[in-house]
Amino acid sequence: MADEKKAKKTADKKAGKDEKKKSTKNPFKAIGSFFKSVRSEGKKVVWPKAAEVWKNTLVVLVVIIIVGLAIYAVDFGLTTGMKAIKNAAVTTTTTEAVEEETEAETEAETQAETEAETEAASEEVSE
Repeated sequence: MADEKKAKKTADKKAGKDEKKKSTKNPFKAIGSFFKSVRSEGKKVVWPKAAEVWKNTLVVLVVIIIVGLAIYAVDFGLTTGMKAIKNAAVTTTTTEAVEEETEAETEAETQAETEAETEAASEEVSE
């Protein structure tokens, strides 16, 4: 049992040393390996032909124009709707204010007429 524990500890120590050796790899070799793999992957790339590039470019431009027009139409519609709502609110408020002013003027005229009649009646009585 004790022999098994010792064997396990020695195996753990060896594994730790192996890990240290792996981590102390030369960084320049790793960088070189990276660029070699990038170069080999770059050679595998298949580039499209010029005609295909033009076709795809035109498709992208047409889609952009269509989406742009759709966004413009929605924006224009919402803006017009908001202006209509604002104008309706202002018109209603203005109409109410005009009606209140008219009522106030009518009341003032009525009060002035009543006062004038009262004064006239007072003058007649005093004569």
